[in-house]
Amino acid sequence: MESINDIFESIRKFINYTVYSHGASKLTIGNIIYLVIGTWLVFFLSKLIRKLVIDKLLAKYGTDKGVSHAIGTIFRYVFVFIGLIIVFQTTGIDLSALTVLVGALGVGIGFGLQNITNNFISGIIILFERPIKVG
Repeated sequence: MESINDIFESIRKFINYTVYSHGASKLTIGNIIYLVIGTWLVFFLSKLIRKLVIDKLLAKYGTDKGVSHAIGTIFRYVFVFIGLIIVFQTTGIDLSALTVLVGALGVGIGFGLQNITNNFISGIIILFERPIKVG
């Protein structure tokens, strides 16, 4: 029985090993594992819920395929955004510290990522206007 306790103790030490610390916040291996699994789960669930909304919920009301896909896609974007915020907050990552990163990302969008952002926004506009039919 003592060896099992030693195994659990070594696993606990490994999971609680501090990889990076800044001030009062610490990033442990357990936090990284939780972050990876949580992020994967958010994307998996968003895809599953999008299909459920399109195939089950909106199919009942007889909406057009294009409208159903547009609503499902917007719902997925909102779900991923909120889900990632929840995952980051529960791991103990202070989102107010990410303001510098978001500012740098804004500058990057202004200079280098202009085409990517333009294409993303154009895709959302196409979803709403529906000039292209699904199927």
